[in-house]
Amino acid sequence: MLAWLKRTKGAADTLLGLAPVPGGCVLARVQRGAAGARLLACEFVAASPASEAEVLRRRVEALGLQGLPVSLLLAAGDYQLLLVERPDVPPAELRAAIRWRIRDLVSAPLDSLVVDALPLPGDAYRGRTPMAYCAVLPRARMQALADWVAAGGLRLHSLDIPEMALRNLGLLAGAEGQNLAVLQVGARNGLICVQHGADLYMARRIEHGQDNRGENGALLALEVQRSLDYFESHLGKGAVSRLLLLPLAEQEELLVAELRQRLALRIERLALDQLFAGAPLLALPTPQQAQFLPAIGAALRQERGR
Repeated sequence: MLAWLKRTKGAADTLLGLAPVPGGCVLARVQRGAAGARLLACEFVAASPASEAEVLRRRVEALGLQGLPVSLLLAAGDYQLLLVERPDVPPAELRAAIRWRIRDLVSAPLDSLVVDALPLPGDAYRGRTPMAYCAVLPRARMQALADWVAAGGLRLHSLDIPEMALRNLGLLAGAEGQNLAVLQVGARNGLICVQHGADLYMARRIEHGQDNRGENGALLALEVQRSLDYFESHLGKGAVSRLLLLPLAEQEELLVAELRQRLALRIERLALDQLFAGAPLLALPTPQQAQFLPAIGAALRQERGR
């Protein structure tokens, strides 16, 4: 996982996922134990930008969550994710080496940016060229987010990105021993990630969503197929056998039917009742479930490995 602002060592037994969203933020609380992950609570906290820290603090106090560790999920506009050749340096030196490698790929001065690296598995790209994802975040934005979390009465454990939140959900859904694609579709765009077990191999933004998916989903399906073709032809891990679609705010059944008609692989909707039996989220309408999933993915973060 990305190690931005990691405050503690090891995995937290109970972790909050916190994600800013239009109109406020969402909170999800996950507890890990011998029986696996349990979703203890999830909530949307409505607030205006001017009052969000104070409203969050009051809600955190009301729920008795003060001081709990938080994995804060960045919004897509907060950071850049770059795919670059991995420098041939020891793991402890990777972040510093990556900074210099991206200096011509970013427009801001390097000293104004926080940079972290996620090396791809050694067999990615058929083992020819070691690669890594590099996440870049303005230092000022990172500080503003840290201040917001602290003002809300919580303890910042780590920053995370949507790509890794999807990876966490895919791992919980059963990605061991197979190539699994996880697809999140928004109104105008989407995100597809492909993993094998806990290892993330590919992450790609898609420029089509529900509102601009084309006739019978043709444009969205084409973007998904291009992503799957790229994975199969370049990554050296074979074909993707299963695609997991996150819940949608609307027209979920229609989109699933369109994708099944156009894509030759097994397509499933994320089965929340299988991931978190008896969880409070299951009683919520599908649009609210869709809103909470990214924060839940952040709360599933583990420090061991990636």
